[in-house]
Amino acid sequence: MAGAFSVFIDSPAGSGMSHIGRRVVPLPPPEFSGGVKFNLVVLSLAYDDFGLGPATVDVNVRILQGGGGVQVVNTSIPVGRTPVAYLHVNDQAASVVTNAEGKIADRLPAVTALVEYTNE
Repeated sequence: MAGAFSVFIDSPAGSGMSHIGRRVVPLPPPEFSGGVKFNLVVLSLAYDDFGLGPATVDVNVRILQGGGGVQVVNTSIPVGRTPVAYLHVNDQAASVVTNAEGKIADRLPAVTALVEYTNE
């Protein structure tokens, strides 16, 4: 069994923070660690500037782990899709933050998180 889902990274509703995109993305349990047994889980980010903005955008990703641990990944992603993390046991969610530096026509950069998983 394999699957995927995506989450668009935009400003939280009612936050008054239209210059920052923030979303928390739940992650399937990798390495056969959960109730549903997936062996591989990958987090990627996709971005497009629609020919109007910067060729790359800076993104802050925090992999949230059980027990309060956090792995921080600061990266610059180009137009297209970029794998950001191959996830491990105890990785439970990823918070993704974009900011106004990549704005295109006063809008946040178009960034989407993609989570792919398989048990094959």
